[in-house]
Amino acid sequence: MAVYHIILFKLKPNINPSTLSELKMAVLDMVGKVPGLQRVDIGPPHSITAHRALGFDMALVAVLDKPETIKAYAEHPEHLKVHKLRAGLCTETLAYDLEFAQ
Repeated sequence: MAVYHIILFKLKPNINPSTLSELKMAVLDMVGKVPGLQRVDIGPPHSITAHRALGFDMALVAVLDKPETIKAYAEHPEHLKVHKLRAGLCTETLAYDLEFAQ
């Protein structure tokens, strides 16, 4: 069973676009460096449903190869770099891990 690792972000007001771009590049750069991380996407809510996002401005969805990868992903230096960047940009985050069959 693979895992969707889903993070929702509420951004601080007046975030510098270059800082947000740095976060996005660091997120995408994890693929190929973090073992078991198959894919990752990051972006704002779709305009059609943004009104239902409860103030969350952005989401990250990572596809991990198996549940055991969650811990290794969380402790990997590339993820810790992203985590540090994210902490400086957000007022609130919500994490959710969901197993699925491939």
